[in-house]
Amino acid sequence: MLNTQVLTPNEAAEYLKINPQVLEKYLRQGVLPARKVGRQWRLSKLALDLWLAPELSAVFPRLMLWNQIFSLGDEIGKNSSLTDESILQTIKKIRKSP
Repeated sequence: MLNTQVLTPNEAAEYLKINPQVLEKYLRQGVLPARKVGRQWRLSKLALDLWLAPELSAVFPRLMLWNQIFSLGDEIGKNSSLTDESILQTIKKIRKSP
């Protein structure tokens, strides 16, 4: 199953083992895949893993954008009855989209 954990900037800095001020700088520069929720940044652990190791993205379609990863995580979060099969079907739909 996909890791859909959402991290705060401090949690992300700890996960990446970097100084929180460096992480904040990366957020401001748009270096990291992140979203603002209100006035606060949130980071997907899955997106960070793919950012750290781009070769892992081979398991996802080449054209998948970060917002599609977040959207899939949102869908999983809203509907806890999703099965592995429905997640795979969603990934297949994303692969087919231009």
